[in-house]
Amino acid sequence: MIFNYEIAGVVFSADIRYKFTYDLMKDYLSEGGAPEFSLSVSDEDIKRERRLTPYDVTDRICESTALYRKYIYIIMKKYDAFFFHCSSVAVDGQAVLFAAASGTGKSTHRNLWLRNFGDRVTVINDDKPIIRRIDGKFYVCGTPWRGKEGMGENIRVPAKALCFLSRAEKNSIGPIDTASVVARALNQTVRPEDPELMSNLLGLLDGFIRQVDCYDLRVNMDDKAAVVAYNGIFKNKM
Repeated sequence: MIFNYEIAGVVFSADIRYKFTYDLMKDYLSEGGAPEFSLSVSDEDIKRERRLTPYDVTDRICESTALYRKYIYIIMKKYDAFFFHCSSVAVDGQAVLFAAASGTGKSTHRNLWLRNFGDRVTVINDDKPIIRRIDGKFYVCGTPWRGKEGMGENIRVPAKALCFLSRAEKNSIGPIDTASVVARALNQTVRPEDPELMSNLLGLLDGFIRQVDCYDLRVNMDDKAAVVAYNGIFKNKM
């Protein structure tokens, strides 16, 4: 069946086969506005996703990932947006992103922010947010693809900071020079084979990291880790 959705401020239609995908995306159903493009997933798309996935997956999961893959290539080309693999939270109306290799502790660190700052923190997306430039400003946008715990909201929040997370015995946070951030950021997004799309992505990443504050965040995952990170990002404005 065909449904209209709105993600990152873009309305589109999608032909959905499986209830799994419908349930995954139901919070993003659009209540108005004509779709700007349409998406569908073929049998070949599902087979391709299965080949790309290192573990055994069902057709319903392949449909959802294939749909996401098609969506991100379109928004990268036409809507100044890109996918970023991270955990993202909104703090007092500003978005902070935590990027790291799988298993480093992004979700654990996110929980520390929730524990320390309570209702001041909202999880935007715990796995696959979209970052979009609108009128020259970058926003972090929720998507239905929210990770294993399904944490995230259908919201759009101005981007404040990007933190590259790593484990350490002592909590610390410090700025990263712009030149090294692009390479690290490329590891957290989809790199298209098409030269034009790749050029678009590099331009977006360059604009993004010049607009937000970028940090090297080293944490030991005790409660103080979130406080150290917050103080470094917001300059002790508790």
